[in-house]
Amino acid sequence: MSSTSSVAVKVPPASQGGQATPVTRRILNLLAMPILAVFTAFVIGGVLIWITSGDFNTVIQAYSGLLRGALFKERGLTETLVATTPYILLSLGMAVGFKSGLFNIGVEGQFYVGAIGAAWMGQAIHGLPAIVHLPLTLLIGALGGAVWAAIPGYLKARTGAHEVITTIMMNYIAFRLTEFVVAGPLRDRAASAPQTPRVDAGAALWPFYAIPQRLADPLNALGVALIIGFVAWFIARAALKRNHAQSSPTGEIPAAGPRSFIARHMPLLIALATGIVCFFALPVLTRVWWPFNDPYDRLHVGFLVALGAAVFVWWLMWKTTLGFELRMVGANPNAARYAGINITRNIVVAMAISGALAGLAGAGEVLGVSICGCLPQIFSSGYGFDAIAIALLGKNNPFGIVLSSLLFGAMRNGADLMELNSGVGKNMISVIQALVLLFVAAQPIVRWIYRIKAPARTEEEAPLTRGWGGG
Repeated sequence: MSSTSSVAVKVPPASQGGQATPVTRRILNLLAMPILAVFTAFVIGGVLIWITSGDFNTVIQAYSGLLRGALFKERGLTETLVATTPYILLSLGMAVGFKSGLFNIGVEGQFYVGAIGAAWMGQAIHGLPAIVHLPLTLLIGALGGAVWAAIPGYLKARTGAHEVITTIMMNYIAFRLTEFVVAGPLRDRAASAPQTPRVDAGAALWPFYAIPQRLADPLNALGVALIIGFVAWFIARAALKRNHAQSSPTGEIPAAGPRSFIARHMPLLIALATGIVCFFALPVLTRVWWPFNDPYDRLHVGFLVALGAAVFVWWLMWKTTLGFELRMVGANPNAARYAGINITRNIVVAMAISGALAGLAGAGEVLGVSICGCLPQIFSSGYGFDAIAIALLGKNNPFGIVLSSLLFGAMRNGADLMELNSGVGKNMISVIQALVLLFVAAQPIVRWIYRIKAPARTEEEAPLTRGWGGG
């Protein structure tokens, strides 16, 4: 039986002569390749536009139209954020799979199933307060995506069926299932076109412009205060643990005395104070001044949910035992099995988490973006396949994914004005996205173009094997 060994590469400490620290060098190395990949893709895209149009001014018009459409036209920035929201959630789902050694190419189908679950739950019950109905509807959407993804995860773990094949097959089942549900059991008989009934007002994601009106309801204000209070508790708890970890060898807070009692309960006290202040102050402050007052603006609180999901995935994957197990299974399943980690359970859990994020994205499209406030039969998004490139561009890092999603959302939103401004078909955006994926996946090409040496890997960056998309 052969064994594989690896040589740990030690990085010498940085000198004091003004050179970058190891942390700074690591950040620059992580950012350099994605930035150069995007730059190179846009350069080659510009060359293609120049060749096909025969006029270099067309390139300038196309890219200026793309920029204005994405950021500077009326509602341009907010529409970019609307397109960014599902990209973040779907790409986070892809990243969880990649880090776990799985290629969940079925996020598009899980997106559809999540939309079905949200459309059903949103119209099944009427009269519930938003503090109950909205979280419940989002939960059902996420649960639908999780169950749909767990099926190929279980097949992978138990039978060895490759997740790429099974998730692609599940995609087409989800597409046809959506058509059947919308045209059959959930069809709104009063509508002329096949669509589900409109979701209840309590289940809809709040548009930003409507937040002052929504907070006028004390129950809604209470729900927002609870969420902000929880965030304050989480931040205070993390800061307190970090402070005591630096000041005490064990990181423990003394167990006796009034000051220790206050210190132990400080996160809870901060959360209570923050929640109470928000409950009373936010409704008043948003009525006095609120920057979002355009009733045609589609930006909704799902964008904040997506940002929260990015923080949650970062915490899950890098700060918890489960996340460590998932990453270990992805890096080296044999070592993980030898260490006593349950491979089957972790594969299913990783796929379920990935699918839940995709299902949450589908729920957000129904509850916050759909013009009819429902699930129409024509529900083609393409978000799920773009998410593969976004996850790779973001190095499977949740915060890198947020920035990559913003880029792809800007390109998606600005493509129409680019076409109108220059006559260049908006399908050129797909070409540029494909080039981005090419250069991100084939980094030696970028290094060869710009004559950049590959950085020496640190010891923790040199696992024996990697799953697809590992970074």
